[in-house]
Amino acid sequence: MDTSTFFENLWKEVEGRIDEMGPLFKAFAEESDRASAILSACVLDDLLGKIIQASYVRDTHVKSLFKNDHILQSFFAKINIAYFSGLIPNVIYHDLKLICEIRNKFAHAVMADLGFTNGSVVRRIDRFELGPKTATRMSAPRIKFLIVVSQLLAVLKVLELILEKSRPLHLVEKLNLNVAQSAEWPLTQTEISNLLKKG
Repeated sequence: MDTSTFFENLWKEVEGRIDEMGPLFKAFAEESDRASAILSACVLDDLLGKIIQASYVRDTHVKSLFKNDHILQSFFAKINIAYFSGLIPNVIYHDLKLICEIRNKFAHAVMADLGFTNGSVVRRIDRFELGPKTATRMSAPRIKFLIVVSQLLAVLKVLELILEKSRPLHLVEKLNLNVAQSAEWPLTQTEISNLLKKG
């Protein structure tokens, strides 16, 4: 399959998956500001976890990294791991961190009547890098927030699909180290040269 066909098929799948999110955004529209902020972050958190998991080695124990009290349990940890592993670009990293901060603001201000018009929340929303700038300047903070969430979800869906379809080999897989016999280690100079030539 050539590259253009690959991406054409990929976008068809992405469009289908984005269409599936319609009920989700309808639900957000009916929720309070607090619920919209927290639920949006939960959905992004879950999708980011799937992207990271799809990029890791095939091992049944990978899922345990995302459970309570493990290294990838928190949304912020997933954001950092995804960025520093080269799975998401800087603009997505930047806006996901802001979503995380906004989620935390709503989650921790339990007694306050906090909304998207709160000064601290608005300042964070105004720092988003995604979103059509002319539209977002004219929109209410809640609308700006949901526009950026929808764009983040769309981009993460694309990245998830790319990883599902064409995940690159990891170093251990490329060198076939998991199945190498200990007696065959270390690799000879010739074997290393051959691997380097393969790219």
